[in-house]
Amino acid sequence: MPSRIWILWALFLVRGVFYSAMLPLWEGWDEYAHFAFLQHWSDDGTLPRASDPISREIDESLRLAPLPFELQWIGPPYLTHEQWWALPAQERDDRLRKLAALSPAPGHQPAVPINGKPFVFYEAQQPPLFYWIAAAIVKPVAEWPIRERVLLIRLLSVLLTSLAIPFTFLAARRIHAPSATWCAALLGVAPGLVIDSARVANDGLSIGIAAIFLWLMTSQKLNWAAAGVTLGAGILAKASLLVLAPVFIIIWIRRQWKSTLAALTLCLAIGGWWYVRNLIEGMPLTGWQESAPLGAVAKAAIALFHNGGWINEAYTIAKSFTWFGAWSFLTLRTWMYVALEVCALGGMLVGIARYRATLRVPIAVTACFAIAITGGAAAYYAVHQVAGIPGWYLWPAGGAMAILIASGLGRWSVIFAAMLALTDIYGVTARMMPYYAGLAPRLHGSLTQLPEASMRLLVPIWLIALWIAATLAIPALAYGRAKTRT
Repeated sequence: MPSRIWILWALFLVRGVFYSAMLPLWEGWDEYAHFAFLQHWSDDGTLPRASDPISREIDESLRLAPLPFELQWIGPPYLTHEQWWALPAQERDDRLRKLAALSPAPGHQPAVPINGKPFVFYEAQQPPLFYWIAAAIVKPVAEWPIRERVLLIRLLSVLLTSLAIPFTFLAARRIHAPSATWCAALLGVAPGLVIDSARVANDGLSIGIAAIFLWLMTSQKLNWAAAGVTLGAGILAKASLLVLAPVFIIIWIRRQWKSTLAALTLCLAIGGWWYVRNLIEGMPLTGWQESAPLGAVAKAAIALFHNGGWINEAYTIAKSFTWFGAWSFLTLRTWMYVALEVCALGGMLVGIARYRATLRVPIAVTACFAIAITGGAAAYYAVHQVAGIPGWYLWPAGGAMAILIASGLGRWSVIFAAMLALTDIYGVTARMMPYYAGLAPRLHGSLTQLPEASMRLLVPIWLIALWIAATLAIPALAYGRAKTRT
């Protein structure tokens, strides 16, 4: 693998380390619930159920730390960032001291019910592979403070996500070599990918596995054993990777049907038991929370055609895929999203039009994930009467999408990478950090507040500078590569 890809890989890891350190405790999407799964497995050695309570340690940390805006529904004594920073300085300092001194012992005890109801976690429906891996990593440091354990698992998630950089490059080199470096650069600088990775969750593992799958699918000869193991690990990492099975069938069933069936059999032998468990326990096959009968989903899909429902949902998906400020749901200016999305969509359409036959694998992956998230949006609407499925679920298809975009944009991919880099820097310095530091209300931060935000959040200036340098270095490296080819 060329040295430039190793460098791009390292630059993404630097970006991931920064985000892992900068994001406040539990700011990652659904992070406390994913950590509760990890604790349950470490403690009991059994798969959790949705009715199981979170630990008292997690509950106490939620009471002491400033929480994401999305958790405002819990109410006092749980405080969002704005409410927490409105407290007197002495009370804030006291909460931080208690959080730092919080013993891991309550991690083995259930949380106290809130208003007579148990504080349960809702990620119990996730497949277990990530939590098995994370439990093995956490076990030697079980006595560390909870914030440090969360940081460790965030870094693990970033490392697993980062596999998308080299494997997407290797896949692109097989099918459209001129765009291979640009594909790696786009992934390395993509804000949505690094935000998704820097949290305790199984998404990082699913993104890494999906990238390995993409690479395997671009081979001229099917390695059915490797494909079966990858698919099996994928469906045992996240149920959304069931989408990879139809991709696999589309690509290989006509060419090597016996090997295709052998790979699918191996996949089911590795991960099928978890789905059988779901059916036995009366849960949907995928464990998806917003499940609904097919008839209701179809009606919801039709209903979303009224009043611009699908347009609004597409915008929500695209926005939360591109840049979404973690669980406080911070957003950027509308024109920034429009500019990035027009470039990305235009690149994809041009790439498909020019190289459709060559790009059949990334087209199949992207299309199947698009169909899946469309169905998820309809199911969500059928249950909640609101179109609200987030776009970060699409990141396992990020490698395939990067190949399509880079193939269409060609050397203009460098400009798109620079746009992503500047968007990310602006989003962190003018949106995330000022809000997390209590210096600005949601969506109203300023670049001028960065120095004070750095001090309040205990994020050293050198780390911010290193992150900015790594972010800007990615398009610069891609540009240098483009010049050497001319």
